[in-house]
Amino acid sequence: MAASAGASGSAIGDGSLEPILPDLDIWVRALSRQVPDPLVVHAFARRVEQRQVFMIGWIRQGLLARVRDERQFARLSWVLSAYPDLRVLPADHLRAAMIARILRRKDVPIAPWPALLWAVAERLGGRIWSQGRQWRTWVGDGCPLRT
Repeated sequence: MAASAGASGSAIGDGSLEPILPDLDIWVRALSRQVPDPLVVHAFARRVEQRQVFMIGWIRQGLLARVRDERQFARLSWVLSAYPDLRVLPADHLRAAMIARILRRKDVPIAPWPALLWAVAERLGGRIWSQGRQWRTWVGDGCPLRT
């Protein structure tokens, strides 16, 4: 079962473990039936059991958009229903814009969606989980990446 988000969008749970926001690449590796990554599958399952895993709507959309078969779409939609979407607040959008502006001044590119994921992770006191190289570029600027 996934961790849940309260009305304010803050994490609810036992409070002893930080929230984890997996990026699309981790969800794909964890849920793939054709090419699963055993290390990611194990780590993902452990974090789900600890109620640390959170999802943002565009991650759900990205996962579902990849599915070609209607039965797989229905199955994945059902599996993902255990992960309620975190609320993205207006303040998250403002913070994401600030992150993008700060990085732009340093000639470090960032797209809107990773900046927003970064802002939400900051607000929740959590970390982003990704194996994407672009995330490592932003760690020196304060990106809360789980390494």
